[in-house]
Amino acid sequence: MVVREVFLLDGGRTVAACQKNHAVFWDLTTGEELHRFSQRIYGFSNEQTKFFTYKYPEGMFLYSYPGFRQICTLAKKRMPPGPFHFLFSPNDRFLVVWFASGFPSSNENYPRRNPVRSAIACTKLFNLDTCEEIQEFSHLRALGQGKFSPDSRFFDFKRTKRSLPDNNLVIFSWRFDLTTYEVRELSQ
Repeated sequence: MVVREVFLLDGGRTVAACQKNHAVFWDLTTGEELHRFSQRIYGFSNEQTKFFTYKYPEGMFLYSYPGFRQICTLAKKRMPPGPFHFLFSPNDRFLVVWFASGFPSSNENYPRRNPVRSAIACTKLFNLDTCEEIQEFSHLRALGQGKFSPDSRFFDFKRTKRSLPDNNLVIFSWRFDLTTYEVRELSQ
């Protein structure tokens, strides 16, 4: 089995290793297994107090750490293709996830995606305080990667492709306000 992620937690005292459908936590000082988790963990928040999982068709879930308590379901209806990249905001209140067809890949293809006949890609932004997808962001149909501002107030895209409703692509730079959910174009 392929190990997909390894996380060093608790100031280096705990390690978690993830495979396609589960994760195992060990105490590094004793070698003792601390916990088995029945889903693949994709990533931890900056403060390592939250993590998220994705399993098709069940959904994408947010959990607390170290308690392993499910906080909420982030995505269930109309599940997007699998995640391939993510980013927590510096204050851990937001999570942006890039999804694409062919992910998660099989062990034979990992880390590349599985072959697909037609590709779908999308970017979703979640408010972790309300456990809701921010629809205003999703409607922008951004296809590139961006970044959070250091104060977690904005999410910026620089020279990023955007798919218009007619499926034409445009490239532009823009800023999404995480307080008002409004977007404005940035100068190139």
